[in-house]
Amino acid sequence: MALNTYKGLAYSGGPPGELPFANAFSYVFSQPFQKENAFTPASQLVPRIKSSQPIFVDDKTGRELTFGQIQKDALCIAAGLLSLNLNPSDIHKLPPTPACPQGPEIAPVVLIQLPNCLPFAPILLGTFAAGLTATLASPALTADEIAWILQNAKPKVIITAAACLDAMKAALAKQEDKEYFSSVPVYTVDPATEVYPSSAPAGVNSWRALLWSAPYRGTPFKPESAAARTAVILWSSGTSGRSKGVLLSHHAINFASASLWHDADYYPVSGAQRWLGYVPFYHVFGLCNVLLLGLTTGSTVYVMQSFNLKTMLEGVKKYRVTYLHMAPPVAVMLAKAPVVDEYTAKDKDGKHGFSSVVGGVTGGAPLGHEVVVQVYERCGFRVRLGYGLSETCSTSLQRGLGAADMHAQAGDTGLPHYGVEILISAGEGYATKEGEITKAAGIDVEGEVLVRAPGLLSSYLPVGVFSGVKPDMSVTEEALTADGWFRTGDVGALCKEGRLRITDRLKELIKVRAYQVAPAELEAVLCSSEAVGDAGVVGIYDKDEATEWPRAFVVPRSGKENMSRAELEKLAVQLKELVEKRTAKYKWLIGGIVFIDQVPKSPSGKILRRVLKSGGKESQGIEIKLYEKKKRPSKL
Repeated sequence: MALNTYKGLAYSGGPPGELPFANAFSYVFSQPFQKENAFTPASQLVPRIKSSQPIFVDDKTGRELTFGQIQKDALCIAAGLLSLNLNPSDIHKLPPTPACPQGPEIAPVVLIQLPNCLPFAPILLGTFAAGLTATLASPALTADEIAWILQNAKPKVIITAAACLDAMKAALAKQEDKEYFSSVPVYTVDPATEVYPSSAPAGVNSWRALLWSAPYRGTPFKPESAAARTAVILWSSGTSGRSKGVLLSHHAINFASASLWHDADYYPVSGAQRWLGYVPFYHVFGLCNVLLLGLTTGSTVYVMQSFNLKTMLEGVKKYRVTYLHMAPPVAVMLAKAPVVDEYTAKDKDGKHGFSSVVGGVTGGAPLGHEVVVQVYERCGFRVRLGYGLSETCSTSLQRGLGAADMHAQAGDTGLPHYGVEILISAGEGYATKEGEITKAAGIDVEGEVLVRAPGLLSSYLPVGVFSGVKPDMSVTEEALTADGWFRTGDVGALCKEGRLRITDRLKELIKVRAYQVAPAELEAVLCSSEAVGDAGVVGIYDKDEATEWPRAFVVPRSGKENMSRAELEKLAVQLKELVEKRTAKYKWLIGGIVFIDQVPKSPSGKILRRVLKSGGKESQGIEIKLYEKKKRPSKL
C-alpha cells in the first residue's frame, strides 16, 4: 500500500526492507547483523560472535553457556525430540488470514514451562531447529490455567520445571482425553540443583536425556515456509478473560529481532552489551528483547530465575550492566525504594552503581512521566517507554537517551520500530474484504490503535482445533482487518511527528456520564505522589446514578500496615486534592480510595483490573470515601 494513502492523517512508520526467510534457529546462528543490509544500518554492525562467547551466565553460580554450546546442544535436543517420533511435516494447516495469506501452519507442539534458566535457550532453539512448534507457559500458572493450555495446544511433549511438576500432573489429570495425554512424555528441569552445562548422565525423565542424541543435521522445512510455520505459541495475559493462544511464525520473531536492533540507539555508545535476564523469557518482552536479541547480537545476559530488587541492584553494579529491561513496577521501585540510595552514592571517582547503564526500556503497561523523571534524576539514566503486545511483538519505542528527549516525548510511547506501521482508526468501520481500506483518524485524534508488520501474529489458536472440529477463526477475523491491520484494543493518538500516545484499553475505559476516563491517566497522577508506591484505578457502577465512578486502589509507599487510619485518611485527602488539581471534574475519584498491600499484575506488569473489580481478597483493604453523595429530591 502506498504511503501517501494516509497522507495528513494518523499514520506512522513504513513497510520493511527485505528480510530473509529462515527457520528461527538458522536465523539466530547466521549472525544476521554482521553485514550492512536493509535491516542493519552501519551503526548497528556487531563483531563476529565467537563460539566461545558467553551468552547466558547463571547469576547465582556463574556457570556460562556459550554461543557454540547453545548451538550444539540445541541441535542435540532437536534430534532427541525427533527421536520421539515427532514429524515436523505433520502440520496442522489453518485457513488463510490477512496476516498469513498462505495459511498458518502448526507443527507438533512442545510445551515449555520454565523460569529463566540456562536450559531455556537450547530447549527452545532445539524445538525451532527440529521444525516443531513451541508453546511457552508461565511457571506461576495454576493447575486449572495449565489445563486450559493443555486442552487447546495438545502438546506432544512437555518440558516443565521440577517445581511445577505437581501442578502439571494435576492439570493432566483434568484432561478429558486420558488416552492421548497418557502417552505424552514429561521431562523436567531443576534449575535449583542441576549442573548445566555438564556431561554427567541424565535420568530418564530429565530434559538432559534429550541431549544424548547425535546433533540434528537435517532441514525441517524450506525457508519460504518460515512465514507460515508457527515457531511459538504465546498466551495472552488474559486480563479480561481466559488466555488466547497467539501464533507467531519463524519469520515474525526473526523480524522482531531485526526491528529491535535496527533502532537500538544505545549501541555502539555502550559497546558490548551486558544485560540482566529477569524479564520472563516465556513472555514476548523477554523472548524478543532479551533471549533472542541477546543471541543474535552476542550480548552477555546474566540470568535470574525471578526478580528481586536487591539482587537486581547488586547485578547492575557487579556486571556493569549497559542496558536495563524492566516492567513498569521495577521503574517505580527504582524511583522510590529507599534501598536504591546506596547504589546511587558516588565514590571518590564520581562513579556509582548505575554508571555503566546507558539507558533502559519498559513495556507491557503504562508508566507515568513523573516516574521516568524520578529515575533519571536519581539513577542517571533514562527509562524509555516501549509499546507492544504478544500479537505484534515490539511495536514502538521512545528515541534518545538524554533529558531533552525525555521531556519532549513525555506521555508518548515513541515512534514505530523499523518495518512497523501504525494507524489510528477513524472509527468508521474496518476493511472487511479485499480492496477496502481501513479509514484513518486525524492527527491528535484518539481512536483504536492498529498495527501492521511482518511481526504480527498469523492467527489466534482456534479453541478445540486439534480435536477434529472445523477451526473457528472468528476471533482472528475480529482482530485482523482485510487490509492486514491488527486491532490492538488500545486507544491512542498520533502526533504530527508520528509518535504514538496510548490512552488506555477500549474495554477498560471508565464511562462517567457521557465522558470516557482512562484509568492509566489517573494512575499516573496518583503515582506522581512521593507517598504512593503503586496504584490501580477501575470503574465501579452506581445503579442510582446509572454511571461508573473512578475508584483508586493505592499502595502507600511506607506500607498500609505501617499507617494508622488517621494517617491513611490524611493521605487520601492529599491524593484527592492532587487529582482535582490535575484533572477535569468528571475524572475525580468519586468511587473513593482503597488502600491495599499490592496491586495485582500480570508477569508483564499489566494491572489486572478484573481482579480489582471482582471484590476478591486482592481488592480488600481500608476504604476511604472522598465525596458525600448528594441527596436528590424524590420524584412523585
